[in-house]
Amino acid sequence: MTSRIDRGTMRKVAGVLIALAAWQSFAMSSGSRLIPGIEDIAIEFAGLALNGELADHTLTSLSQGLLGLFIAFSIASVSGYAAARNWAVDAAIHPLVSLAYPVPKLALYPLVILLLGLGWESRTAQVALECFFPLFVHAHAGAKAVAPRMEWLARNVDASPWQAARDVIVPTAMPYMLTGLRIAIPIMLIVTTVTEFIGDSQGLGYLIARSASYFDTASAFAVIVVLGALGLLGDRLVVLARDRLVFWEKGASL
Repeated sequence: MTSRIDRGTMRKVAGVLIALAAWQSFAMSSGSRLIPGIEDIAIEFAGLALNGELADHTLTSLSQGLLGLFIAFSIASVSGYAAARNWAVDAAIHPLVSLAYPVPKLALYPLVILLLGLGWESRTAQVALECFFPLFVHAHAGAKAVAPRMEWLARNVDASPWQAARDVIVPTAMPYMLTGLRIAIPIMLIVTTVTEFIGDSQGLGYLIARSASYFDTASAFAVIVVLGALGLLGDRLVVLARDRLVFWEKGASL
């Protein structure tokens, strides 16, 4: 097992090193200062980190993005469960979700700005709007996946609706919700960054837009690296949570 894990880790590290080497070769052969090398990106990253600017903007982006994700998760969990367990709620909600899911929600951002202004409220609302749909679909699927015999057993032992939800429905739906959360985290980072391009002076998106306006692509790539690291960290945290919360499915992997 250990040697297998070591080989897997080595392959991942080798893949990253090959990608970095390919980028460095491309940057050196292009002869353009708009395509920075690895060392240029590292220097700009260090500069942004040392002056505290990177930490401040990262905290701003995360606070607004995570708030929107929390709102979406809360609403999607409740509405997805209700739609899966009640035909009338499902008839009212599911057609609207199916109709709105394919619509690019960023197209609605100008309307969100008109309603909420250019502040953090509009960005948080946009993140919640984008993240709601994948979370709702997975919450609905998870609540629907409960085996009828499990519900019958819960009723047979006189379990209350709360006990049945806690002991039967939530454990069944948990893997689905965590998968939805894994999808929603990168969406949160993307939407937060894109909305910060517009009318803001804080956040990682603002840093990218500012760097691009000065043709400072090395700084822009340094911020993009931070976004990638945040996405990887969020993904690994969800995987870790799944290993702890869905311990009875050790054979499955996320």
